[in-house]
Amino acid sequence: MVVRLPRLRAEEKPLRPEAPPATLLVRPELLRTIAAAAAGAGARETGGPLLGTVQRSWDGSRLAQVVSVLGSVSPVQGGLSSVSLGAANDGERAASALRWLRATTGLDLVHLGDWHVHPSGLCRPSAGDFKTAEVMRAESGAPVWLSAVAVGRYDWGEDVAADKEAARYTRERLESAEVRFYQSLGRALVPVQARIEGNAIPRLPPPPWHVADPVRFAAECRLLAAAGFRTAIDAAPNGQPGLSLRVQHDGRRPLTVLTGLGYPVQAPELRDEHGRLVTRGKWSPERFLVDLVREVSP
Repeated sequence: MVVRLPRLRAEEKPLRPEAPPATLLVRPELLRTIAAAAAGAGARETGGPLLGTVQRSWDGSRLAQVVSVLGSVSPVQGGLSSVSLGAANDGERAASALRWLRATTGLDLVHLGDWHVHPSGLCRPSAGDFKTAEVMRAESGAPVWLSAVAVGRYDWGEDVAADKEAARYTRERLESAEVRFYQSLGRALVPVQARIEGNAIPRLPPPPWHVADPVRFAAECRLLAAAGFRTAIDAAPNGQPGLSLRVQHDGRRPLTVLTGLGYPVQAPELRDEHGRLVTRGKWSPERFLVDLVREVSP
């Protein structure tokens, strides 16, 4: 169970830890995910799970934990403000992504903790963070529990230049985030120095749309079934991330619907039983696959 983080101003001083903190390695993609989520959330709180692995390495005197944080699950833009593996918030998306990543990569991935953004701009644990970390560590099956506190900032950069008879003006939005990692030890949240590592630890593939958004996937399947189409699910061809759906209505020729990683923003492809591309109407993310199939198989 996940306790929703209250917005409190009071803070507690860390108690003496019961063990040294773990060595922490972090993929750079995680920081990009947090920065983008913080900028998109504005004044709202947002957060997500920390997914990764835990190994033990001999440091000459003892076996020390080496924790690799490999990724997270991004909150849906315009949807719920946070993602968690607990019963609250958007837990089904996170659990679905974790199952898929385990099966795809073969890594022993675990839920290592959670990250969240403080809209107040205070990049330190609140009193609520201490209580949440203590509860989650007691309930988690992971050998370590991490809490990452982030502060997001965004600004606009401008540039004006002239070249002979031409003048140019450029304006860009700059997104940044400060993230601090803490390990839950006893009743304390102990700061852990993170090392950004882009080569020595694995990079997780992005989950395909049906894993990242199981609610949309369930709706697509229900709509196809309600329209009388039988659906079979295959992996996308050539090892590409995505999904291949074979749909067929009684008395009609079968169709294959190919959806890529960016679906529903990215338009799907329709192919006939011979693999030939089928002409379709204009696509938009507001439409569903059943709309597309009905156009060529009314």
